[in-house]
Amino acid sequence: MTQRGATGEGLTGNTPRARRTGAIAGVLSLTALAALTACSGPGGHGGSSDNSGISSRSDSASAAPPGKYRTLPEPCGAVSSTTLHQLLPNSQDYDGEAAATFDTDRRVGCKWSGSVAGGNRYLHIDFERVVSYDPAVSDEDKAAQEYERMAAAAHIPAASPAPSATAARSPAPSQPPTASASAPSPAQPSSAASASASAAASDTAPRRVGGIGDEAYLNDAVMTQDSGVHRDVTVVFRTANVLVTIEFSQWSTNASVIPPSVDLQLGAHGLAQELARKIEE
Repeated sequence: MTQRGATGEGLTGNTPRARRTGAIAGVLSLTALAALTACSGPGGHGGSSDNSGISSRSDSASAAPPGKYRTLPEPCGAVSSTTLHQLLPNSQDYDGEAAATFDTDRRVGCKWSGSVAGGNRYLHIDFERVVSYDPAVSDEDKAAQEYERMAAAAHIPAASPAPSATAARSPAPSQPPTASASAPSPAQPSSAASASASAAASDTAPRRVGGIGDEAYLNDAVMTQDSGVHRDVTVVFRTANVLVTIEFSQWSTNASVIPPSVDLQLGAHGLAQELARKIEE
């Protein structure tokens, strides 16, 4: 120890160890300076972060807008008591039975039943809120695509081109049979209204109908089985990003007695108008 102190070998900084230590410190200082310059310079990490933020904001601005509706009505409470009594006389339960669902903000439904002379009636409604997971396709456009898919599956004729000003003044052939707010209830129609509705409802072909939401179609089908015959009237309509399906059916235990089309078409169409108003509330 005395000899090292005398020569100054450990203190002068000229030893190999000292030279190596100084070189390493110099490299570290240059590295730190370069990193600091890169962070603060226009081409450094800070500039990259700013560009990323601009890109993110641009992507958000170009994304399709969300749907108009974010929730759905409570299904079993969506139909008024008056309507239920008209469509389903002699029902034992007007409260309805809610359909099982995993997300009440995306899909809900309810069903009821009642009896009429010579058979039974069944009513089922279904609400679906369509959500698009494609940022380039809006919820409403996705719902319109799904509506057209359902229409095609039901063999509904394609939508006609927009009518000219002259054609617009002519009666629309696809309008439903006297289904307005002033129409008498299906359970107790007047003779005049019944005659008019009977003539119009003689068309049981699948067709598009007006006056309900953004677009709607009606399907009227009769099926015969061993247990009897039943008529099923289905109305599907779209309002913005919500799709609604109404199935109104009547069974007859006598296969020779076909349930009337008039009452079922009027009932389903009137209920569709009521539900469209309910969604818009």
